[in-house]
Amino acid sequence: MTSPLRTFLLPACACVLASHLDAQPGLRYTAADPHETLMTVTHVQVPSKVYNTARDVSVWLPSGLPKTGVRYVVLVFPDAEEKTQFRAALANIQFLIDRGLVPPIMVLGVPFLANRMHELSPSATGTTAQRFPQAGGADQTLQFYADELLPWADAHYPTLPTRILAGHSLGGLIALHAMVTRPDVFRVVIAMSPAVYWNDGAFSKLAAAHLAADTQRERTLFVTSGGLEVGGLQGPIDIATTTFTDQLRAALDSTHNTTLRFERRTYPKDEHDVTPMPSLVDGLRMAFEPMVVPIDSVFLQLSNTHTEDSAAIHQVARDLESRYATAAKSLGIPTPFPEAPLDVLGSYSLSVKHTGLATTLFRENLDHYPHSANAHESLGEALAAGGDTTHAVTELRTAVTIGEAEMRATNSILVWANDRDIIAAARSQLHQLHHDSPASSGS
Repeated sequence: MTSPLRTFLLPACACVLASHLDAQPGLRYTAADPHETLMTVTHVQVPSKVYNTARDVSVWLPSGLPKTGVRYVVLVFPDAEEKTQFRAALANIQFLIDRGLVPPIMVLGVPFLANRMHELSPSATGTTAQRFPQAGGADQTLQFYADELLPWADAHYPTLPTRILAGHSLGGLIALHAMVTRPDVFRVVIAMSPAVYWNDGAFSKLAAAHLAADTQRERTLFVTSGGLEVGGLQGPIDIATTTFTDQLRAALDSTHNTTLRFERRTYPKDEHDVTPMPSLVDGLRMAFEPMVVPIDSVFLQLSNTHTEDSAAIHQVARDLESRYATAAKSLGIPTPFPEAPLDVLGSYSLSVKHTGLATTLFRENLDHYPHSANAHESLGEALAAGGDTTHAVTELRTAVTIGEAEMRATNSILVWANDRDIIAAARSQLHQLHHDSPASSGS
């Protein structure tokens, strides 16, 4: 329990922070190797009866997570042959995971096999068929995704049933096509500048009607376009996306559909090749926003209203947990309530002298996160405040042990600094309890 409010340090502060830490006796952060690999992608060959060959797939797992017990949401990313876009996507997903804005996500990057236009497009009619005579392979591609790629991922990795399809341009078109033709496969679809002008606008009208008519499945759709996508080789994407949005919203209203969460975002200054960068970040944030616990604003509300009633504080905790559980169930992500919110509410309870409630909240946190140095340290503080010295000492010493182990193992200065502060708080408490004297962590 190093602070009632969480503090995020920007990477730009790293050199200053490292300098400060190095000045402390007995504490030194070891800089990373100058040739450090920031991102690792594994190439695998996934057997495919659909294509009668093996498909090259790039598998990416986020770093900095516990080595055991993690299960992944699976995101399928067409257009992985476009390396700059793919690298940007992975870096942004890692950032969102690190900030607790999305759950752990593994990414399956799928480059096209032979002909991108064919593999990512539905069958074509009218002027679209004349313009793109090779179109029409989307159903085969989706069969590979649904019946071969995702089962392969389930067999080789600890996955969750939650699937995301995030595609750009033709990739966005096949993502929308998947929602219509394979509605049970992808819980979340992010269609970035999709080619919804397809089939002279008939695809747009058909997709809107199908999506609105499905009032049983809970799904999320995030659609984007750039303000400068008004013509050119890609077609009038911004205009067509506006038409699709109007059609879908009208259809949702007429069917009273409440199961589809839909948002359209426009980036007025962006051209076609730029929209994937903001679209993926915003789409993932929109999809998982119901699971984000607004603890900072809740803490400020409690502080500003000088709330000191233990029942009221406890009710705030229960309301947040209930909201989170509902969202997690809807998204198919059975994860425990996040650690930080209960830690903040426990800290607040302790500050207004409700030691019993603080202890209850901290114990609940420790049940969910038994390997967290912070959870042990927070409970130790509450136990000490309540006079349970024996058990407080046990929790505080455990916090030091876990924190020191993490400091030795991590190559993240943010994790290292956080553990350093937790250890310092635990040792300070132990010193006050006359069981240990303050000392450096020895790391």
